[in-house]
Amino acid sequence: MIKALTLCLLLTLLSGGLVNAGEANKEANGDGSPLFYGVSDGREQSASVLNKSPFYEDKERGWFWYEDPVFDEEPTEAAASPPPVLEKKTEPEQPAKPQGAKPLSAEWFRKNMEKYRDKAIDEPTQQNVSAYMYLQRVMLDKAEKFSEISQRVVMSDPVLDENSRRPIATFGAFVMDDRATKGTEKAAKKLAENAGLWFFYASTCEFCIKEVGVLKGLMNAYGFKVLPIALDGLPLPGGEFPDFTIDRGQAKKLGVETTPALFLVKPGQNGDAIQLGQGLLSGDEIIKRAITLAHQNGWLNSDEYRDPPKH
Repeated sequence: MIKALTLCLLLTLLSGGLVNAGEANKEANGDGSPLFYGVSDGREQSASVLNKSPFYEDKERGWFWYEDPVFDEEPTEAAASPPPVLEKKTEPEQPAKPQGAKPLSAEWFRKNMEKYRDKAIDEPTQQNVSAYMYLQRVMLDKAEKFSEISQRVVMSDPVLDENSRRPIATFGAFVMDDRATKGTEKAAKKLAENAGLWFFYASTCEFCIKEVGVLKGLMNAYGFKVLPIALDGLPLPGGEFPDFTIDRGQAKKLGVETTPALFLVKPGQNGDAIQLGQGLLSGDEIIKRAITLAHQNGWLNSDEYRDPPKH
């Protein structure tokens, strides 16, 4: 306790002595600057600096070891202007490479089947022939599968089913044939009312003699009128068609090359004649050609050509 009091007393005396000495030096120097034996101790400057320090002015904030620096709000010219955008050169799109045919597809078989076949023929080894036979088996299986599906599609769609147009059953086919025959007879009789047949023949033509019997059948069945025209000016053997006429250039004008030659002629059509054929023709073929060509040339309208017989 005594030592502590002694130490405090000593410090008091020393501090008082230093102050008096400082004042004495101040007066001795005459410049107003506190000096301690001619040298400043720096306490005045430290005090003034500390008093002006932001820490002392804003001491309520406490002490911070680090704070983010504050920058000016106005950006610089370099930061304000955006960097130039470089246009990226676009390369032209490359066309897609064509893909090869799918293995064992129809296209693949079209391109490769002949190659395997030729190789098996040129080099008939067991491997080459076996490869071709296996490919042929696959192709046949695919064809069979396609045929099965096709039949199902046809049976389920009346538009595709041919049976709806013409019965497949034999008795149904007979009915259709009978209707077609009646329709043909109706059209042929209608045509025979307004048209006739020119029959070019030669007296020595054996086919012409055979054609006479066919023409007489058409005359009796449908009422066609037949005009025989003799190229050699002679009648037919046996006296058939005694009321014949002699060719006066009609054959050349119509392009008759061989006999017998038949033409469908309609009076009042400026002498137009439709060639049915040159050479021996059956009665059914003559009627079929006459009806078809008459419709094409407007001698039979669509109703007369397609109108089915009424029951």
